[in-house]
Amino acid sequence: MTREAKQRKHRGSHRWLIAVVTCLIALGVGSLGYASYYHQRFKPTQINGVTVTNLTVAQATKKLNQSTGSQSSKAITVAKSRVKVSQASVAKLLTKRNGEAGHMVDTVSMKLTTQVSASAQQYRLTTLLPAFEKQIDTINAIRKTPIDAKVVLKNGQLSVTQGQSGTALDKATMVADFKQQAKTEAVISVNKVTKQAVKADSKTISQVKANLQKLLTQTVTLNVSGTNITFKASDYLKNGTATADGKYQFDTTLLKQKVAALATKYDTKGKSAKFKTHSGSTITVPAGGTWGWSIAQTKLVKYILYGFEHPSSQTLNLKHFVTGTGYGKTNTVGDTYIEVNLKTLHEYAYVNGKLVFSTPVMSGTITGGNKTPQGLYYIMYKQRNTTLTGQNDNGSTYNSKVKYWMPITNSGVGLHDSSWQPSYVYGNTSYRADYHSHGCINNPPSKMGKLYSVSYAGEPVVVYY
Repeated sequence: MTREAKQRKHRGSHRWLIAVVTCLIALGVGSLGYASYYHQRFKPTQINGVTVTNLTVAQATKKLNQSTGSQSSKAITVAKSRVKVSQASVAKLLTKRNGEAGHMVDTVSMKLTTQVSASAQQYRLTTLLPAFEKQIDTINAIRKTPIDAKVVLKNGQLSVTQGQSGTALDKATMVADFKQQAKTEAVISVNKVTKQAVKADSKTISQVKANLQKLLTQTVTLNVSGTNITFKASDYLKNGTATADGKYQFDTTLLKQKVAALATKYDTKGKSAKFKTHSGSTITVPAGGTWGWSIAQTKLVKYILYGFEHPSSQTLNLKHFVTGTGYGKTNTVGDTYIEVNLKTLHEYAYVNGKLVFSTPVMSGTITGGNKTPQGLYYIMYKQRNTTLTGQNDNGSTYNSKVKYWMPITNSGVGLHDSSWQPSYVYGNTSYRADYHSHGCINNPPSKMGKLYSVSYAGEPVVVYY
């Protein structure tokens, strides 16, 4: 090789080296420039759904705080739910984002939570939540609602109906997500969740069917004054449904009919009753009066049904399902009562089966507008020193002052002292036509205090002729 050729080769190698060095320097400068640029700015990034690519912390913070809500195909971002975020919190995301390797081109989604004040939470839950729920309802109005499979009880036989798929949003799930985000999120953005129908061959429906089968074998025992009556679910529940969430709906017609039959048999209120009088004879006291009890049928049906559904509640006592007075009493009224014999115009008071008071009285008429009503009653309340007001036969008003007053009817019939009556009329039926009351039982003033002292509000009063 000639000297000239060697020089040309040396000059070529030198130029190549210079080109390589220049390229490396350019790359280094570019890298340093890129690193310097993204030291203060976000690489391709979205924060809470807001794009902040190439923005500084200050710019990103401003954009986040000014961004309005929007609706995407996958989520509902609630307008006006955004609370201001601090530059410090955004700076932390910048450090995290730019510290990640790679992701030079791909956009990375990041989540920013913040401290939500109590007042902001209250605003979100009381103002924004109702609007959010309405928005879901509006969307669902044009979507198909899914129908879950369910277990059907028909004529005592079980079967399963097929469900139907749908496109409606799962409102309950989305509302729960909203409430959770309302506590911590800088902006509430709820993912759209489509409600899925429960299928007929699912484990859920299989378990619901098994539970209903078990329910039909349950029994409830009702204690009626020491006598037990057994209700078996399968005898009274012939038709109904069980939904995927385990809720039952039954046709309770047969159960209601059974309870109504018990009421007819056992109720005492408004019925005539056998009663052993002071003289020892047993009479039938006419129907009517305020004393007595009746089965609260709707309440009892409800609790029997509850007993079927909850095996731990299988024994009931009828005393908890009656209204009125006197449940469980012997001789209809028990051993403590007041007895008024209109035929003999005599009154008796018994306490624990013992006669403690007796006196002749005057009553109202046997018939007509001033008659004293027969039946089983009870003392509604007791009152001292009051004035009884009413209307006389001629239309005038009477105002009678009494020291003792014990009403037994809502119309104003009761037991009281009667200072205006001559002493000889008490117990004398021949004076009833001229000295009768307006329906009350007039007691001699000298006796009434004793009767008042041995009686109590709620005590039964038997009035018969």
